[in-house]
Amino acid sequence: MTKTLRLRIVSPDAVVFDGKVRSVQFMGIDGSYGILANHAPLMTATLPGVLKLELEEGKREELVVTDGFAEMRDNLLTFVCEAGERAKDIDVARAREAEKRARDLLANRAALAAEDVLKAEDALRRAMVRQLVGQRSGASVDL
Repeated sequence: MTKTLRLRIVSPDAVVFDGKVRSVQFMGIDGSYGILANHAPLMTATLPGVLKLELEEGKREELVVTDGFAEMRDNLLTFVCEAGERAKDIDVARAREAEKRARDLLANRAALAAEDVLKAEDALRRAMVRQLVGQRSGASVDL
């Protein structure tokens, strides 16, 4: 029995990851998923956040992903999302600026339309997750 599965993470702009892994963890709309080789067929909508994987050689890696869906079939986990970013590619300073912009918008919440409040809250969550993953990966951070 094989100990790895193929993980393919795609967005409209790029193939974010394509390779063999030992395991994958992510959030689905109905809870947390842990996927190992030879997992039963599965399809689920996913939530934005951190996707954790263990590479074939045992190294662990984190990615930031937006909402989308995941399908497991024939030992291939395909994860389709609007955007995805590997920890090593995250610009922590840019994420910090995005957080500041979102917080500034939310400081004037009463003046915003409900839709704009939701967009600002989503932007804030994305910025905070990107910072967390980028910092955990060892990216330099100027405080």
